[in-house]
Amino acid sequence: MTSVQASNYYAQLQIEREATPQQINQAFRKLALKHHPDKHDGAEEAVLAFRAVAEAYEVLSSPTLRAIYDQYEEAGLKDGVPDGRGGLIGGTYRFSGDAQRIFETFFGSSSPFGELYGGLADPASSTGDAAEPAFFGELTSLAKPVTAAQPRPIMRDISVTLGQLYRGDSLTVPHLRKKLNADGVTTTTLAEELRLQIQPGWASGYKVVFAKAGDEGPATVPADVVLTLKESSAGDGYRRAGHDLVYTARITLADALCGSILPVHTLDGRTLSVGLTEVIRPGYVKVVPGEGMPVPQPPAGSGKSGAAVGAAGPTGDLRIEFELIFPERLTPKQRQAVRAIKM
Repeated sequence: MTSVQASNYYAQLQIEREATPQQINQAFRKLALKHHPDKHDGAEEAVLAFRAVAEAYEVLSSPTLRAIYDQYEEAGLKDGVPDGRGGLIGGTYRFSGDAQRIFETFFGSSSPFGELYGGLADPASSTGDAAEPAFFGELTSLAKPVTAAQPRPIMRDISVTLGQLYRGDSLTVPHLRKKLNADGVTTTTLAEELRLQIQPGWASGYKVVFAKAGDEGPATVPADVVLTLKESSAGDGYRRAGHDLVYTARITLADALCGSILPVHTLDGRTLSVGLTEVIRPGYVKVVPGEGMPVPQPPAGSGKSGAAVGAAGPTGDLRIEFELIFPERLTPKQRQAVRAIKM
């Protein structure tokens, strides 16, 4: 049952119906401190006044709730009004009932005595540069209590090369983030950096979570930021097949038949000398053990710097595929030599 005192939220906060969000914040700050039960030894009159002020603030600080209340008053806000099509407009709001929680969320403290020592933030203060804040913003549910909620993760793709995934790398990712100001309500956008340590052997699609690195806001837990690695190109003739690396080498028909030493430049800057002693037939694959992708080990830690590089582990193999280069023409003597080969 709604009390008469609580039915006029503007009167509860001692403000006009045209009050700005900043004025609503200022009024709540003043009256919440004045009526806080701890200042009145828990007197029932103070408890009721404190609760009424908190309910008024919960409604008027929300643009959605305030708009419904302005048009349909408390009855429409809580009980609904006919919409002319057999349904109701509004009618789902119920006060969360936790006036102390609203106080703590607003001030960042459970004690009303912090003002004596400058310990309570003043969400209503403004330098004139920031827009007037609406404390709770748009609500997704009219019955939603004032409780910290975490938005969905922020997903970002990070382009990397196969070489970076092979060697491992340390990346600095620019990151714009809203940070709460000292008033606990307004925010400032800051340029930050996310430090991403790529472990050798990670694959395209690997996700690194930076916990609570998203925007800050009142009554909100910052979202996680998830960076997803996306391989931009194979590069240098390589492609990946699980933990193996596949390299395509172009060799002449003479080398395929007679053998040679094949130089292979690795993704970490070394040069392998691979002996071709067998006849290279179409479709033949030469395997060099242990020269594939590192097999990533469990991260040795986590946090805002991303996962740490684990200890060295096993590696996959290097699989060399061949593309044969045929001569455009042969001399009669060369033809005779080829025909002399005994199959």
